[in-house]
Amino acid sequence: MCRLVESIRIENRQLQHVDLHNKRFYAARKKLFGCKGNVDLSEMISIPASLTNARYKCRVITNGENFQIEINPYTQRTIKSLKVVFNNHIDYPYKYENRSEIMSLYKLRGKCDDILIVKNNNLTDSSAANVLLFDGSKWVTPSTPLLKGVQRQYLLNAGSITEQKLTIADLHHFQTIKLVNAMIDFKRAPLIDVHSCVCFDSSPD
Repeated sequence: MCRLVESIRIENRQLQHVDLHNKRFYAARKKLFGCKGNVDLSEMISIPASLTNARYKCRVITNGENFQIEINPYTQRTIKSLKVVFNNHIDYPYKYENRSEIMSLYKLRGKCDDILIVKNNNLTDSSAANVLLFDGSKWVTPSTPLLKGVQRQYLLNAGSITEQKLTIADLHHFQTIKLVNAMIDFKRAPLIDVHSCVCFDSSPD
């Protein structure tokens, strides 16, 4: 079985949203590996003395019981455009180490910076982030993500965004898109113009 990954942002030498990561990590380990015991990521992860206050990506990789921890500096990619790609079979409900299905779709981006994945006509995610859309008055996120990310859940819990079923036909009702994940919070996510920076030239499989 594919190993599981939990990616956590370290910033100002602190683990960010660790309670949400703990909750997701526990549920995934229980479902995938049958693990009954909980683990506290804040106790498992030791912050090296060499880290500054900058952003770092901490990856906890596990087969259920054994854990591997990696901490590396993080550089945010520049994403200004999205290619809409269709795939009705992709499945990524847990943060697997193996992302081959997603990367095969990412290769279809052409001259765009990233992709917007549509499954069964529903908006889901980009290649590595959840999608937020702004209609001029409020931010919403699709209720059909491939992976329920921690930053997405944080924003839902805070009431900053709402969840809504969105199809590809709904996309033109929105003005801008933000891509968020554990490493990229709402303020850091760049604005992507829906009408000029989202490309359509692929078709459903």
